[in-house]
Amino acid sequence: MKISNEIALFSLTEKDAHTIFQLVENNRHYLSQFLYWVDSVHDVASTKQYINQRVNSGLPGAQWFKITFHDTTCGIFAIKSISEDTTTAEVGYWLIPQVQGQGIISKIIQDMVVYLKGIDAAKAIEFRCLEQNQGSIKVAMRAGAILLKTIPHYISLNDSLQSLKIFQLPI
Repeated sequence: MKISNEIALFSLTEKDAHTIFQLVENNRHYLSQFLYWVDSVHDVASTKQYINQRVNSGLPGAQWFKITFHDTTCGIFAIKSISEDTTTAEVGYWLIPQVQGQGIISKIIQDMVVYLKGIDAAKAIEFRCLEQNQGSIKVAMRAGAILLKTIPHYISLNDSLQSLKIFQLPI
């Protein structure tokens, strides 16, 4: 899926394991601040498991993509699921810090709004952001999402107990 001349999404597959592992390994300290699964990705085999667990989650509407920026893989974007009850699409994503601040995720979100409207699958996009992940919170707010609720003391990462902020963007 072409997002712009510089940004594209490609279906995430097990064949991406080596590249994804290198991204995680080279950015482990940064990513582990916000992503609980980073410690479980410690080689190519465990990266394949990470990919397969997500791609084969069986959750309704789930779609997982690798993000490319200037033809180089730089992260992952997902429609993690679409709730049939609430018609809400939960999205998730991560980018290596070297490409952050370029509007990559914001542009992807804009296209996802159009895509989800087109398939009439969701009425809202949900963002779940740890309180210390200011970058993701800014993405949600820039997209026009509103804070629905905060789940206090949601997870401990790097010896820091963090709350989870849930934002929703009507589409």
